[in-house]
Amino acid sequence: RPPFNPKRVSSPATVSEMVHDPTKPEGKVFFAFCFIGATFIFFSWYPTQLRNAYIGDDELACFGLSWISIRQFIPASGMMLLSIVTVVPGAQAGITDEICIGLHLLGACMLFVGYFIVEAHCVGWGFFKSYVGHQVHESDSALRQRAFCLTMIAVFYTIFIVLQVVLSIGKPFINPEDADKWGEMEGHPGIQLVDTAHWRVKLLKISSYGSEVICGIFLILSHLVIWYHCEERHYDLPEELDSLCSKLVSDPERQRKLAAEEEEYGEDSEDEFD
Repeated sequence: RPPFNPKRVSSPATVSEMVHDPTKPEGKVFFAFCFIGATFIFFSWYPTQLRNAYIGDDELACFGLSWISIRQFIPASGMMLLSIVTVVPGAQAGITDEICIGLHLLGACMLFVGYFIVEAHCVGWGFFKSYVGHQVHESDSALRQRAFCLTMIAVFYTIFIVLQVVLSIGKPFINPEDADKWGEMEGHPGIQLVDTAHWRVKLLKISSYGSEVICGIFLILSHLVIWYHCEERHYDLPEELDSLCSKLVSDPERQRKLAAEEEEYGEDSEDEFD
């Protein structure tokens, strides 16, 4: 048992620190939900399937890649990367662990920063407004909601980064005596947490953790706002695959009925699209 004061429970400064062990329940749950969510987002192809996210492929971002290609591949791939490649506390990290930390941070930047940039460009948030050369098929209220989510992502991610820099640098912002103490512990291999941080540092760690969580919540809400306001979710799809049924049904009367229903549905779809 660690020899530190049990009243000062160790608090993680990041979500990644809390779920870094994939053999523990929190690590298993984090990996499962992150990877499933990233897979769903990737295979939805929503940047090319939803009118309120599609901006055409003529606008290029960098290296000849269109904005919708970056939106399709960067955030979801980053989410997969950070969920698969976990980290360890910096005091316990070796050379290979440092490489994993770098990959994990790359995945986090692809998810948070990558999504923020492509969504800001899509809706014309902030300074992106002067660079937007497209028209998004979205209502004014929906655009305001999406812009609000982006603002919250920017605010809380900035707070998170600033607190992480303060916690990483230490002096002159933090007294070394108030920080976590790491060292060798009898009966435990490697470097272990010997004593937890005092409340002054713990409050910074809790604030860092909370800002990252809130930023992630607004990132999820941003996706939900896009889904909620997209017109595609209101489409009434046919109850049968008429094109296939017309080939398999031998009754001529049934074939004529299916053809008439298919033609009627096609007209309704065109009217709704217009």
